[in-house]
This record gives sequence, structure tokens and C-alpha cells, in this order.
Amino acid sequence: MSYEWGAWQAERANLADAMTALNQANADIRYLNRIVATQNERITSLEDQLTVEKANAGAYEAWVRAFIAQHPDSPLRADSGKRFKATGNVKTKGRLVYEAAFDTTLREMGIANPVSRRAN
Repeated sequence: MSYEWGAWQAERANLADAMTALNQANADIRYLNRIVATQNERITSLEDQLTVEKANAGAYEAWVRAFIAQHPDSPLRADSGKRFKATGNVKTKGRLVYEAAFDTTLREMGIANPVSRRAN
């Protein structure tokens, strides 16, 4: 009888250990689910910000195209003497203004090599 009693006590201890492990796993899952929810909220916010920035870029692009159409002889459209490395196409003086502003903004945001982030 003592063997059966001992086996039952061992089984009970194993079940208690398993229950403790299960409770800890459930607590870990709840914690991780909270992290995931927080990150999902952040992703949604960043996606929204990106959408607005894309719209802003599209609006500026339309504005520049309209400017070019109305002022094709603008000094900003003149050849700067520089070329795109990949294509050899002319970089206008306006393009140099864009590149300087782009690079400055990225440096201010902590990007060490902004040239690597734009067509050059």
C-alpha cells in the first residue's frame, strides 16, 4: 500500500509542478501579448505618419511639376555642372538645393551618411 501511496504523492507533485509551469507560461504569454499590442499600436501610428508623409511628398512633387511647366527657363532648372553617378544625367541647380536640404534633414535625424539614402 505504501508504494501506491508514494506513487500517488509523486504524481501529485508532478502535477503541481506542471501546473506551476503552466501558470508561469500563461503569465509570460499575457506579458508578451501586451508587448505585441503596444507594438501594433506603434506600427499603426507609424504607418499613418508614413502615409501622410507620402501624401506630402506627392503634393510637393505636383507643385514642382507645376512650377516647371509654368517656369521652364527658371535658373533652378539650369545645369549645375554635376551629374547623377548612375545615369550621367544632369543635376539641376534645383536638384542641388533638394540634396542639401535632404542631407541636412537626415543628419539632424541622426543619419550619418544621407547620400546613401538618395539617388546620387
